Amino acid sequence: MAGLIAALNMLPERLALHDGEHLALPKQYYSSGYVAVLAAFLRNQGLASEQFSCHHEYNDGYLRAIGLSKAVWGIDNYKQKRINAGATYAPLTHLGSRDAVDEGTGQINGCLRAMANSSSVNYARSPVFAELLAVVGELHDNVWSHGMDSGFSTAQRRNCPKDGPLIEFSLADCGMGFRNELQRAKVKDVDTDRAAIEWCIQKGNSSKLAAKIDPWAQSVPEGFVGSSPFAKGVATYQNTGNHHQGLGLAKLFSLAKQYDGLLYLASGSHYLALQNGNIAYHELAYPWQGVAISLAIKESSFIVGGYPAQDVDSNDIFELMNALRG
Repeated sequence: MAGLIAALNMLPERLALHDGEHLALPKQYYSSGYVAVLAAFLRNQGLASEQFSCHHEYNDGYLRAIGLSKAVWGIDNYKQKRINAGATYAPLTHLGSRDAVDEGTGQINGCLRAMANSSSVNYARSPVFAELLAVVGELHDNVWSHGMDSGFSTAQRRNCPKDGPLIEFSLADCGMGFRNELQRAKVKDVDTDRAAIEWCIQKGNSSKLAAKIDPWAQSVPEGFVGSSPFAKGVATYQNTGNHHQGLGLAKLFSLAKQYDGLLYLASGSHYLALQNGNIAYHELAYPWQGVAISLAIKESSFIVGGYPAQDVDSNDIFELMNALRG
């Protein structure tokens, strides 16, 4: 199976092999993490639909069904009805506007709820599951704040022979990346991409909270370009409409660690891998401009003793919900 890290290491090399003219994918199974990175990569490279192919009927059908062409180029080349959309997978969404971010959050969380409700042991009311839904919204808002219209997200359910059904949520953008964002927010002692990842997964850390906005600064609307409408010398900041506090990465990491998730978190030259409770940092073959995230978690992790798992740290949920309310 080719996942998120395979995409980060494979795509730039394959594009180079074709002299930047044509990107062809080998035949294999692609996870939602791979698809999210692929979409962000295609759009960032400015490749036309004619410059991309996978040469295999199965892969082509899968990418058409998940909506790759529709999300990247605005061309829906899947002629059948997507009968499993919203049930076993959430189609790929381009987070290209504030409305699209909200739509993407609703689409993925709706799909995750459908997965939970269809499970042999319904875990839709699990506090842990509710926490995951909240984190999805937080991460989408982070992408819009820092990656603007370069982000894509998707989710899917798949069966693992060893662990049974699991759900995977993935997103990727080609925005500022962690290190550049933290340096812009004037966070001290974050000089490498690895250090930036380490900072972002610490509880309570947020570039949004760290940034010091002049209390006298004037807000300009989202998407504003051109000269300032205010008098010369008046400080301004861009209002993206994002009222979340940027705490999603720490909560995502906490969820993955506590409930035996498989988490990949990449930005710049490095990525974090969390598997079986073990944390490791690795260098990417090619630096990734932006952020790429994939979390796969077993459905059984939401269930303890036949009942939906309770979060052992209820204060974390309380703090997160307060943060999400602004």
